[in-house]
Amino acid sequence: MILIFTPLFLRFYALEPQTKQLVIWLVLIHNVFNAVAFPFSGALSNGLRAAGDVKFTMYVSVLSTIAGRLFLSYLLGIVLDMGVIGIAIAMVCDWVIRAVIFVWRQKSGKWKEFEVV
Repeated sequence: MILIFTPLFLRFYALEPQTKQLVIWLVLIHNVFNAVAFPFSGALSNGLRAAGDVKFTMYVSVLSTIAGRLFLSYLLGIVLDMGVIGIAIAMVCDWVIRAVIFVWRQKSGKWKEFEVV
């Protein structure tokens, strides 16, 4: 719904056509991967934390933010001159990295060894 209404909302702003196109691409990238990857990188990590697996999820989150989001933002956004689209792709890569690791952790069953106080 958001993607459908984005062009309508953009009419209320005095934006250049290139900027409007960029906004639509950003909304598309965010919405697709928010539906596909974020449930595993966000909600699953919250579930693991609730089960007592706090340190692992914290380490993964910090390392994926530094290695994934920050490094890839610099690489894609500045070095490869992709701008804000590169930064959005770096954010998505961070979500995917976390999703893969948290699904692996959940399937391993190691999170069951912790006790919730």
